[in-house]
Amino acid sequence: MDSALTSATEMLLLFAGFAAGCIDSIAGGGGLITLPVLSSVLEPGAHAIGTNKIVGAMGALIAFVVYLRKHPLNLKRGFSFVASVGVGSLIGSLLSPMVSKIYFRYFLIAACPMVLWVVWNKQLFLQEVKDHASRPLAVLIIAGILVGFYDGFFGPGGGTFMLIGLLWGAKLPLFEALLLSKLANTLSASVSLVSYGVQGYVHMKQGLVMAIGMTAGGFLGASLATKRSEKVVRPVLVVVVLLLVLVQLKEVLD
Repeated sequence: MDSALTSATEMLLLFAGFAAGCIDSIAGGGGLITLPVLSSVLEPGAHAIGTNKIVGAMGALIAFVVYLRKHPLNLKRGFSFVASVGVGSLIGSLLSPMVSKIYFRYFLIAACPMVLWVVWNKQLFLQEVKDHASRPLAVLIIAGILVGFYDGFFGPGGGTFMLIGLLWGAKLPLFEALLLSKLANTLSASVSLVSYGVQGYVHMKQGLVMAIGMTAGGFLGASLATKRSEKVVRPVLVVVVLLLVLVQLKEVLD
């Protein structure tokens, strides 16, 4: 596949990354923007998903470093979940290229609205569990592998699912779960990035341009983040995601 960048494509990727970073830092769900845009610029499936891992790995790493400065890292309780996420991500990234790109168009059309609903209503899932007794190890491992598989196979909303898994699976306090979810997300994105890269599905130019835009947008969004701004940004996210899904639907119908 041609990896050349036209100026128009470069501006689209930069702007989409910036918008996704800004929205993601305020309300979450940036991956619901970056993956559909990459699917239009490249093609649905492994090429778009693999390239999107550059954006995901950079964003997760920056978030992890920021949270780490505010809270000490304690891997003891969440280690099995985090490690299992890495294993699941590797499996997902190996299986994803085996699926025809046409099915990924259908998957984008069906999955993005459902993931958007979870992101929109994430407060329903992010209540701290008062009983912090650990669940059986097998539960954490299975949950970690499933969430990691989804993130490696597809991706959008994976960080939210990791956070929910740590809250309800490992029963960690909210901020501790948040920090470990950023670590798990960084690990998952990095593992799948290497896997997709080895298989030849990562387009560095496109990914880096979008990652630069998302980093800039993330810093701006973090500085603007308030409860009021989230009320404005969340409807914008819905509109943007639905428009991008409609673009994919048009491609299917054509």
